[in-house]
Amino acid sequence: MSKFAILCIDDELVVLDSLKEQLKRHFGKKYYIEVAGDGLEALEIFEELTAEGIEISLAISDAHMPDMKGDEILIKIHERSPNTLKILLTGRASADVVGNAVNQANLYRYIAKPWDETDLILTVTEALRRYEQEQELAQKNEALKQLNASLEQKVIERTAQLENAQKAAEAANRTKSQFIANMSHELRTPLNAILGFSQILANENSLSSQQRENVEIINRSGEHLLTLINDILSISKIEAGRTVLYENCFNLHELLEELYQMLNLRAKAKDLQLVFDRADNLPQHIQTDESKLRQVLINLLGNAIKFTSRGKAILRASLGQETRSQSEDEPIFLHFEVEDTGVGIAPEELDRLFEPFVQTRTGYASMEGTGLGLPISREFVRIMGGEITVRSTVGLGSIFSFAIRVKACSAAEVESKPHRQRPIALASPSDPYRILIAEDVEGNRKMLVRMLEPLGFKVKEAENGREAIALWRSWQPHLILMDMRMPAVDGYQATRTIGEYARATSASPIVIALTASAFEEDRQAIFAAGCVDILVKPLQENLLWQKLEQYLGVRYLYSEEQPPPTCEELSKEQTEQALSQLSLEALAELHQAALEINYEKINASISAIATDNPLLAHTLTLLVDDYRLDTLLELIQSVWKMQTPYS
Repeated sequence: MSKFAILCIDDELVVLDSLKEQLKRHFGKKYYIEVAGDGLEALEIFEELTAEGIEISLAISDAHMPDMKGDEILIKIHERSPNTLKILLTGRASADVVGNAVNQANLYRYIAKPWDETDLILTVTEALRRYEQEQELAQKNEALKQLNASLEQKVIERTAQLENAQKAAEAANRTKSQFIANMSHELRTPLNAILGFSQILANENSLSSQQRENVEIINRSGEHLLTLINDILSISKIEAGRTVLYENCFNLHELLEELYQMLNLRAKAKDLQLVFDRADNLPQHIQTDESKLRQVLINLLGNAIKFTSRGKAILRASLGQETRSQSEDEPIFLHFEVEDTGVGIAPEELDRLFEPFVQTRTGYASMEGTGLGLPISREFVRIMGGEITVRSTVGLGSIFSFAIRVKACSAAEVESKPHRQRPIALASPSDPYRILIAEDVEGNRKMLVRMLEPLGFKVKEAENGREAIALWRSWQPHLILMDMRMPAVDGYQATRTIGEYARATSASPIVIALTASAFEEDRQAIFAAGCVDILVKPLQENLLWQKLEQYLGVRYLYSEEQPPPTCEELSKEQTEQALSQLSLEALAELHQAALEINYEKINASISAIATDNPLLAHTLTLLVDDYRLDTLLELIQSVWKMQTPYS
């Protein structure tokens, strides 16, 4: 059933019947053809059709009728249905009537009486087509409007979801940062006491050689643990986007020499050649993040030695060709390359080489490391303005390369390194300095007391910030070593309060922060509180002496430098030869202890060996201290193969 209609209005019945008949003949299958003799009847029919849900597509009205003229009827219909098209029939075209209908009823056409049927049908056909197009367009516009509204709603919902996700991520990031800060404090604080007391013990003259060696093992193990903790904290800071560049001027040649001395022992233990190839144009004094550059080179060189069983590891350092000049105003570019003759890396493993906690098959087989060294190195190099690349051939070795942009600086800008010797007393003991130690951990307080008092400093202790404030007011120390995380009143508040008191008395308190924090914003907060410097836990003894010298102007007396007992270790062939001289029982006992990773049994076996062969015992001890039980097992198994080649 059609839902459309054409309404015809005329007071002449003959005309109305003729009009209806012609329209019905052409449009009757789709449209109702409704007729009305005057305006009132037309409006009644209009209301009835509308109530039935029938659309009046077209209204055709005679212009001249007695009660209500055609233009008036069409205006009223227009008020009820603006979309209905209107045609006016008129015998005498009145400009006023037509104009009124055009302006107020949106008249589509007017047709002169008597009309030609063909013209009438063409005009009505065109009007109905226009009506349908307008209706279709209106429907599409409505659909588009709804779609826009739906999209806008979805955008609002998605924006809200993204904002919630961002808030959740920020909350998680804050939680993670807080966790890292807590872990940094909880892990470094006990290490501070372990490493500090081992340093104090190592300086005791009464220690036997065995006790001194045990203390050195404690210290090396603590340093190894600290390295692991620092790696975890570094990767956490990198993931949180909180790694910061700390630039300083330093002597690059001294740094490379220090690294060579540090790593050459490890290389020699594996009968490897360590080569440092420094180009003639390599600048001596540069400005960049010394700590990060040192860490990157240690990681790359450490890997080169670890994954190479024969041959050599080479570090090449040179000035990049892109450097235009070495003036302090122009950046210079340094190229570093670490090459080894090791096992190499499979092509399918290269893409994952720098992912955190991922190791190559060779890395897993070595049972060493955390898989963090390379990702940390890559991020550190990026922060310094470079990028690490790697080339590798399985069985032939690998080459890691990177370039960084640095600044040249003068020797005068390089800070002096802390004195490597331990002071034994103050050079002017007649006027002792008062130092207040504010630290809630008793072990850390006692450690500092035992470091400071033997040199001649007067020391008092405070367990929290409140006690530190009271002691500063009553005792007036020259310098305060202030732990920043303490119960009751923390180091920040205590430092601020002391600063306020000091300003009222024109005093100048020197407060050096003790912190295990790894974050830049904590450093900023520490300086904002009034601290003049920072000592990071675990405390390095030589840095403590340097800070006291810097801020108090003290001078030290040093003991005669006691070089470490020289005991040249054996080469691989010499070690195998020496092991072959042991009894089968001793060799089997050492082998079993190494398999069990039982350090107590290993040390007992080595101690037994030391009686007859101290050089072999020293060489084996170096392997154990360097966690190279795999090398120890290989040496023993090699000896067995030589002794029983057909077994």
